[in-house]
Amino acid sequence: MFDFSQAKAIIQPSPDLNGLSLTTPFGSLTLKFVIRDDDTCGLTRPQELEYSYSKLWDKSPVCLSVTPFRIPKTGERSIGELEERRETLDPVPLGENRDLVDFLKRGIQANRIHVALHGYHHNRPNGLPEYVGGDDLTRKTLHGKEYLESLLNCRISTFVPPNNKLSKDGYAAIIKAGLNVCNRQNYSRMNLRSLAPGDLLELGVTLSYSLRNRMGRNDEFEVRAYPRYKQASYFTAGPTIRLNDLQDSLRACSQSNGTFIIATHYHAFDRLMKSGETVGDAIHTLVEEAQSHPHTEFVSYDALW
Repeated sequence: MFDFSQAKAIIQPSPDLNGLSLTTPFGSLTLKFVIRDDDTCGLTRPQELEYSYSKLWDKSPVCLSVTPFRIPKTGERSIGELEERRETLDPVPLGENRDLVDFLKRGIQANRIHVALHGYHHNRPNGLPEYVGGDDLTRKTLHGKEYLESLLNCRISTFVPPNNKLSKDGYAAIIKAGLNVCNRQNYSRMNLRSLAPGDLLELGVTLSYSLRNRMGRNDEFEVRAYPRYKQASYFTAGPTIRLNDLQDSLRACSQSNGTFIIATHYHAFDRLMKSGETVGDAIHTLVEEAQSHPHTEFVSYDALW
């Protein structure tokens, strides 16, 4: 089992000398780098997270998107005493996996693991993403947040939508829970007649960002500040993506004083990307490239909000 107490201190950026900027191939501005990893739940083995991140925890914290009451998909693998529950497709509370809970708590205490809420069941009601087709989302979001905070003894400030999708009700749920969000989706512009005053404020901010983009100011590396929450975008490392495209985005981010969030899944680390590398190798390459920037901060979501 990975010993978080023996992990090296995460290297922080070198300070500017006398406030002077340094000129590098990446530019001279601060780059915030975040690793987002989705799908940790009651079915996850600690060894799976170790396999993916044991060589990265000395360099960067990992933001795990955790589902508190996962409803397994048919045929999804399970562990030990959870096998019977998998066959019935009943929810699997994270707390039933004591080995994982203990592992996560040690990682959180060592500032190597940061937890975000990743839905409630992570199922697909009526074939739709949970926070698009699901019901009772406000109650589930509040309960899921409180459950993880109590179980893991940590503060939850971030929501990562299952399948990266939110409906208007999904947005209302995370706002009610006081959460920020990591996704690319603009605040809903649908059903304008039913928008409450608070919704109109969010819509106005969305339109202002859209106008800025049309005027040539690209904000894909900025954290968007809405009246009731903040939003950060991300880039995906997965089988349909090319590593060189991610590297181009990383370099562009480093020249804009921006935030680069790379999103992936621990269970996809051995899969091949479109450019031929494994997902795991691509993550390592991006981290190493970010390290070559003299002002990179490897951070968790809390540094963004």
